[in-house]
Amino acid sequence: MTMRLVTWNCRVGGFRKKAAHLAPFRPDILCVQEVEPVEQAAFDERWRPTYCDRTCAPGFPRRGLGVLSYTDTEFAALDASEPFTGFRRYEVRWNGLMFNMAGIWTWGTRLARTSYRQALDGLARHAHWIRQRPTVMLGDFNANASFRGKNWSQLIELTDAFGMVSAYHYFFNEAPGKEKQPTHFHQGRRDRPFHLDYCFVPSDWASRITSVHVGGFSEWCASSDHVPLVVDLDMNDLVPATNRRQDFRHRVEVSDI
Repeated sequence: MTMRLVTWNCRVGGFRKKAAHLAPFRPDILCVQEVEPVEQAAFDERWRPTYCDRTCAPGFPRRGLGVLSYTDTEFAALDASEPFTGFRRYEVRWNGLMFNMAGIWTWGTRLARTSYRQALDGLARHAHWIRQRPTVMLGDFNANASFRGKNWSQLIELTDAFGMVSAYHYFFNEAPGKEKQPTHFHQGRRDRPFHLDYCFVPSDWASRITSVHVGGFSEWCASSDHVPLVVDLDMNDLVPATNRRQDFRHRVEVSDI
């Protein structure tokens, strides 16, 4: 049984229409940044998610973080009563398998000590929660090993301590900062590529990664300056036997992205 994790920054809203591009890939977990205020019923029924939770920071009411699903995956939002800090926690149940998930969106602030550090602050603040069960973390980190500053090195120090690995770097065996496949094109320009979006999984799950796919510029540039990062994992032997069933709904292969 394959679990599919996807993150995509949809760029300044419009996701209720842009969802038509991602829905056919039927992600079990979809983390979308810069999503507009939207409820499940607002989607066209052809690409309406089975789960939709959206939150935002007070300073960005029109752009927020959305966590969605197009399968029977169950979610419990843990921070529903808390202000959005760029690190949104969920307990997830996927075919009987329980794990934690954190959706990420970092942004610049006026102070260097807080700018683009929302993921770092969330990891430090919720260390006990992360250690309670396997934890997945995905989103737009706005960070790269090639950038000046310590945000990336400190992020890796924390993920290493929690036993988490970047699915992209593990699968392609590429060094951080030397990524060959960008996830962001600054100002929508092909000649200004960066790798800013990541999916971290428990190190015990790394060998289960069967595919990591990064969308292409030509296919996605009309919708966003980011492209999706798609991670597939073979979780069959972790799923209770009573939950091992073939999903009858069609899922498009990542090669068709």
